[in-house]
Amino acid sequence: MTARLRLAAASLALALLGGCAGGASSGVGLGEKLASVEPAPAIGEGPLTPQGLLGVAPQALSARLGPPSFRRTEPDAEVWQYGGAGCSLFVYFYKAGGGGLASAYVDARKTTGGAADASACLADVAAKRNAPVS
Repeated sequence: MTARLRLAAASLALALLGGCAGGASSGVGLGEKLASVEPAPAIGEGPLTPQGLLGVAPQALSARLGPPSFRRTEPDAEVWQYGGAGCSLFVYFYKAGGGGLASAYVDARKTTGGAADASACLADVAAKRNAPVS
């Protein structure tokens, strides 16, 4: 494995473990509501917020932020990672009630480890990618 791939895998593993741990969480999620969600084809026109990224189809996120820096695909899920200057934004997609993938959880981690503010990280990612924030 190349060093870059090992780093990406380690970052993803830490983010997944961080989300499972009882410590501080920087994320927002749909929880049990996912079963009744029909993935939205677009992200709303308003300000770009972590909460606004929930319940959308992968294509909607890609249309707003571009392709992810890293993507992991599982049979019924995907994890997308977007890199900011000092953080990584993770968007977790799971199969929704209608069968399509919908974003169910958004989390942010500092590149040095630990939870990051999801709103600040999203703004950083959007600025880095020249995506409109509002």
